[in-house]
Amino acid sequence: METFLRIENIKLWARVGVLDEERKLGQLFSLDIFLWTDFRESTANDDINKTIDYSKLIQILKDQSKKIYCFTIEKYSNTILEIIDKEFKLSKIKIILTKCNPPITGFDGKVSIVRIIENN
Repeated sequence: METFLRIENIKLWARVGVLDEERKLGQLFSLDIFLWTDFRESTANDDINKTIDYSKLIQILKDQSKKIYCFTIEKYSNTILEIIDKEFKLSKIKIILTKCNPPITGFDGKVSIVRIIENN
């Protein structure tokens, strides 16, 4: 049975973008995270120490987002993956990072990048 933890719609403010204003003022991003690990022990024993502390993860990502300054959503997504991987050492991580309001004339949609890493 495949089991993963899904955390949806984490709101992050970061200075990411090609335009100077994006990097100076920052903008809103939304992050969805999917985390794979062995949940058998936490499931069997109801042991919170044997699972992922997602409140800690969310706080780390919010704190780190304030320090982000880069041109591309690709770079930002890689930084997020590195933070999660370093902190939790999971078997698989998937993220969907969405730029909520990209400053593109005539476009009112969103832009997302999906990244997946697997640790064997």
